[in-house]
Amino acid sequence: MGYLDTKGLPKLGAGRGAQVLDRNLASPGYTLIVFAGSCACQLVSLDGEIVRSWKDEPCHRWEHAELLPDGDLVVVGARLDEDKLPDPIESGRYVMRLGWNGELRWRAEINAHHDISLTADGKLMTLVLKRRRVPAIDPENDIADDQITLLAPDGKVVESVSLYDLLSASDPPFSFQKAGGHDTGAHRLIDILHSNAIRSASLPGLARENSIYGPGAVLVTSRHQDELMIIDLPSRRLLWHWGRGVLSGPHEASMLPNGNILVFDNGLSRGWSRVLDLNPFAPASLVQFAPSGAARFFDRVMGSCQRLPNGNTLIVHSEGGGAFELTPQGTVAWTYEGTLETPDGHRVKLIRMRRVPSAMIEKIVARRGK
Repeated sequence: MGYLDTKGLPKLGAGRGAQVLDRNLASPGYTLIVFAGSCACQLVSLDGEIVRSWKDEPCHRWEHAELLPDGDLVVVGARLDEDKLPDPIESGRYVMRLGWNGELRWRAEINAHHDISLTADGKLMTLVLKRRRVPAIDPENDIADDQITLLAPDGKVVESVSLYDLLSASDPPFSFQKAGGHDTGAHRLIDILHSNAIRSASLPGLARENSIYGPGAVLVTSRHQDELMIIDLPSRRLLWHWGRGVLSGPHEASMLPNGNILVFDNGLSRGWSRVLDLNPFAPASLVQFAPSGAARFFDRVMGSCQRLPNGNTLIVHSEGGGAFELTPQGTVAWTYEGTLETPDGHRVKLIRMRRVPSAMIEKIVARRGK
């Protein structure tokens, strides 16, 4: 199912925007919202006031946008609809950097997808698709390999390493489960990994305890392998992996300050979604954030989660076009209903959200102006 497909979804229509249910419980700041299919995002206050917006049209979709401390916005996007192309890799993918006022800084025409983030040393880290033939997977069809890629601040590629090669060279070898793909005429392109997030796993305060928190550690989420992976990028080593049999089509894992991992578990095999907070050394002792009964939600595609500074968890119900912020005790402190509507009456899906601290926005405004 494509990101923008609304088949089988209820026609919710445009929503009410943001609603603070308890100002004492909600984590303060502004929220960056990326809308599916609009090639646009908004920065809104807790009350829902749009304080800044960016767009780049025409294009097909943005897959992620990250606001940098200097006020620039970095975007991963695609100009064409790969679901309608003979080759989904040739879909006009790009990384773009926009200024605070929307001016184009640069655009890099690379096959980047799903995620981009700023590293501690000022680089940009993303995932780049590469077509290749791997007989061990399929002697007759290519796979879509993910390249862990670092970009300089000006968009130039600094480093790129094959995730497939890294996993297949691990000791013991990583066991790949079968995955589907895309028909590309005479052949099929096997989407063996479908990684959708790559984030730093480095925690200097814990690095002495275990190498998974070392300075070169990165955390990768693989939807089609139902796995989370921690990789030491400098040595090209798989340090840790987990998830198969528990996770089902996961999205957007991130390392928490205490060494735990937060991940959006879509639950394709269950039919309902949840967010998990797990200890990588004792994953069975996970904490689950999910409404029960009729309040359950389900995202077949996308889904997003973020641990907030006050300990709350922001959860994006992408296909429902909404989000909610939960306290550690499960109390709902803030909600959001998407305000955009498709021509056929569906609420526009939300790709991701990111709560941005008020202090960061105040510093940007002081330098760049409102």
